[in-house]
Amino acid sequence: MPDHNDKISKPILGDNMTFEMLEDLFHSLEINLNPSALHGFLCGRLSWNAKDIETLVQKSAEFFAISDEKIDFADSTLRDFYNDTLVDLEDSEFLFQPLLPDDDVPINIRLGSLAHWCSNFVSGFADGVSGQINISEDGKEALSDLSFIGQVSDSADEKEENEREYSDVLEHVRLAVQVIFSDINTIDNDFLDNSFDE
Repeated sequence: MPDHNDKISKPILGDNMTFEMLEDLFHSLEINLNPSALHGFLCGRLSWNAKDIETLVQKSAEFFAISDEKIDFADSTLRDFYNDTLVDLEDSEFLFQPLLPDDDVPINIRLGSLAHWCSNFVSGFADGVSGQINISEDGKEALSDLSFIGQVSDSADEKEENEREYSDVLEHVRLAVQVIFSDINTIDNDFLDNSFDE
């Protein structure tokens, strides 16, 4: 009988991990977490400290309570995922996209995942902040917008105007992340190395 980890790992080694791939990975590692929530947290954390990937990887197995027999598999796949996420954030053309369910998924589920993504971005960003934060007014407004979107209800129905509004909000989120990431990585800030610390 083939090992389940082998079956899951093959698509993950591609250029981009999808929501469904990360969902499958979480299932294989027995992690009960919304993929958008992790991606949002990760993007917020890396926006504050883009050099923190190794700490994130080291702490993840403990944080997610991954079993010993799956530690090696989890370490390599999460490292790939975290590095790919940082590459997306640093892309000069900013083709970055939040990790969300496909467009054929009902809009209320997509909207809920987008809210999870935004609220966890803010949490991940705050997780790395130490002392005085140096960020522009545009950056502060972008953080405020993400915090607000993180509280949006997922009760939208399948109407064309809701699809348009969802697309507009998603694009606003992308631009907000660009502003925040650019701000933090061009302004002098003191970075922490304490990810997931209690």
